[in-house]
Amino acid sequence: MSSIRRTKKEIDALVTEIVSDAYTCLIINKKEKQDEIFDIIQSAVDLRNDLFERVNNPAEKHNPKLVKKHYTALRVEMFDSVDKLFARLSAALKA
Repeated sequence: MSSIRRTKKEIDALVTEIVSDAYTCLIINKKEKQDEIFDIIQSAVDLRNDLFERVNNPAEKHNPKLVKKHYTALRVEMFDSVDKLFARLSAALKA
């Protein structure tokens, strides 16, 4: 199990990638997809805040097995959510 600190760094790194790709798309596409891309950026920031809240507050702090399950589920959800945001960004650019 990775540490909380490392998990937070991974969350920040993934969200930063989404936001930087979105800003790159804004520069390339100018105003064509501006509202949709800003919505994706806002979703990424909301995801980051939600994940940080959940990392800092596991459900059962005193039961190591439940804490491990909590962080495992959190990591799976983190990667799924980031993948969905990248898919949304890709779909916005194709349309």
